[in-house]
Amino acid sequence: MQTQTKRNDVRKMTMQFMVVFFAAYLCVGAVCADDFQQQLNELRSRIDAVQNDTAEMRESLGELKAKQSQTWLTQERAAEIRFLIQDVLNDADARSSLQGDGVLGGWSDGFFLASGDGRFKLNIGGLIQERYVLNYLRNGTGANADRWRGGFENTRTRLSFSGHIFDKDTTFLVQAGFGWLDPNALSSSPFVEISSRLWDSWIKFRLSENWSAKLGVFMLPFTRESLVSDKYQLAVDRSLIDYRVGLARSQGVEFTWSSGNKRVFLATTNGSNTLTSINAAANNPTPPWPALDSDSEWSITARAEFLLEGSWEQFNQFTSPVGSEKATMFGVAVHAQNQERNNFGGTKRDQVGVTADVSMHFDGATLFASGTFHNQKDVTPTAPNVDWLGYVLQGSTYMTDTTEVFLRFEGGGAMLDELGGDTVQILTAGANWYLDKQGLKITSDYGWSIGKITPAMDNWMVGWRESDKRDAEWLFRTQLQLAF
Repeated sequence: MQTQTKRNDVRKMTMQFMVVFFAAYLCVGAVCADDFQQQLNELRSRIDAVQNDTAEMRESLGELKAKQSQTWLTQERAAEIRFLIQDVLNDADARSSLQGDGVLGGWSDGFFLASGDGRFKLNIGGLIQERYVLNYLRNGTGANADRWRGGFENTRTRLSFSGHIFDKDTTFLVQAGFGWLDPNALSSSPFVEISSRLWDSWIKFRLSENWSAKLGVFMLPFTRESLVSDKYQLAVDRSLIDYRVGLARSQGVEFTWSSGNKRVFLATTNGSNTLTSINAAANNPTPPWPALDSDSEWSITARAEFLLEGSWEQFNQFTSPVGSEKATMFGVAVHAQNQERNNFGGTKRDQVGVTADVSMHFDGATLFASGTFHNQKDVTPTAPNVDWLGYVLQGSTYMTDTTEVFLRFEGGGAMLDELGGDTVQILTAGANWYLDKQGLKITSDYGWSIGKITPAMDNWMVGWRESDKRDAEWLFRTQLQLAF
């Protein structure tokens, strides 16, 4: 019983203690809850502040990283550029150290081969002129009884090799291939044929800043039509007048003086055969002639040119493409030669000539005029003294960037009745279609002979046959040219 009573007392005391403990706990918890909430709120505020600071730091770090990336890319590009420059310099040093053993090649306005040290260079070029010619005579007689005469021909097919050797002051040119054996031949000549031949072959030395000397076979510095290359003519070919009173090629030495807007050419050669003045031409109508063959006893040709505006390079051709600058050049030349005594009763056939020309280039248009006069002694026993006259007027204009039309009038001849008189009068009109500038072009023209074509003036290469009546002949020509 007592034991049970004690157990009940213990339980009662335990319950009282628990009630007091929980009461105290609730009291303390109530008091402390407010402090805890306050602390919790402060902690949240600190966390929010830290988050804001972290976001700002991340944004700043992103901007810094981007800047560093850009700087790194710039530095990378700079390093690449430095590497490329160094590579080029190393390559240049390597080529310089080859001492001529390196070979360069490719295309630069033509095919070329060159040594690495620059002492040697070989340019390889070519010219192909495929031509169709149709001639009509209203009153053909004798050998020209056939009124219509026409056909195709390879007027010029040649390769050229040029460049410099040992240094840039020593240059050369060799042009050989197939063409008219005598471009200046009369129809009665035995050399009216196309065969293998040599055009130019010379070596040129630069003597000083202003002087140079050229030795070999070259075009005599007389008429400008002759001095402009075959591939840079305005019409299908040069005028008939130039093939007769121009001087064409010879062999010898030519000195050139050039200073600014003036230049002078002085040549001493074996003479010209265009007026049938070289006996050596009976065996070989074009130079080179053997040194001891009967050519000229002496021959002097001099030409002076004055550039009034523009550049010299503009007058390497007769056209002035759209976009060209204005240019003007005036030229004058003289020639004299004396034939070596061989026949004609022991006489010496001598001649003297003078020519003058003016060339004007505009933006897509050109004008050209020239006049030539020769006096020749002892042409034949019945023609002891003959005056030859020739004049040419021509102009052109571009209709489009690649299409050009032109007009040319030429006249002259031997002013002696026994040789037909001064009766040549030819009007030529035509057009150029530049497929790739002068490198690939088509030229077509139509010529009308208002006067006569005498036996002393006809030329089958140009396309004009002998006609003894006025207004009795016309000529159509078309040509495809490939030049490189």
